[in-house]
Amino acid sequence: MSNYFFNIFYNKIITQFFLIFFLTLPVQAIEKTEVDRLVKVLNLKELFEELKNEGVAAGIEMLKEEGRGQQSQEWSNKLNDIYSSDNLEEFFRNELLKLGVIENIVNIIDFYETSLGKKLIKNELATRRALKNKDGKAQAKKILNQLKYFKPNRLSVYKKIIEENNYIEDNISSSMNSNLAFYQGYSLSLPSDKQGLLEAEIISKIWTNESETRKRMTEWVMGFTAYTYNDLSQNELNIFLEFSKSKPSKHLNNSINHILDKAFENQSYKLGQAFAILSGQGGA
Repeated sequence: MSNYFFNIFYNKIITQFFLIFFLTLPVQAIEKTEVDRLVKVLNLKELFEELKNEGVAAGIEMLKEEGRGQQSQEWSNKLNDIYSSDNLEEFFRNELLKLGVIENIVNIIDFYETSLGKKLIKNELATRRALKNKDGKAQAKKILNQLKYFKPNRLSVYKKIIEENNYIEDNISSSMNSNLAFYQGYSLSLPSDKQGLLEAEIISKIWTNESETRKRMTEWVMGFTAYTYNDLSQNELNIFLEFSKSKPSKHLNNSINHILDKAFENQSYKLGQAFAILSGQGGA
């Protein structure tokens, strides 16, 4: 009798397991399909490649500022590994699926498949590349000054878009968290007799520079938006502003910022580790 009930119970468990498994398969397939759409429509492959290039360039420049001279191939390889665009994309996809927010942002994906959405994504990537050189920065500053003096109403819309998307505060927070992660990775990877900075001291040091970080990020965001939205019509700007106010848009922004902040902190921590090891070796 006991075996009979055991078998019945066991069969029920198996049946329930397969029901759950097969019922969740379509949901998982749909979510992955929507993630594929999001990655494509936001052109994340190109963005992540651009972020990799920026990270590698910054890592190489860091050595120059330290007077290390020419960087070794080993250091370049390490930077390419830390800032791998493939790893960042895989991390982004996995984290987005973990958050379970796909059903809340499907309408957002639809927006970025429109002509205006595509235009915004194209402009943002072009702006990011342009602002890496002096000419691009000078042009952004020129556009911003023209807006201040000749088109204050248009500039006001830019500022509303910035506020609705929380661009400045998110960038400040991300920058400070990444700096903290770098110092943590650096300090904890030094030989025990050289670990002079406590975490409280690191945090204090970062917050001491908060006003400078805020000033720098505010200038960068204002220049970025001025350059990016320069060829948008007033009607397109108004549409994007209304879109930015929507709950799905904020949901997507929060999700992406949460994921990328985690990724950037991880990269910064690894960079700190690598730089500490490099320092212990006496050069690149």
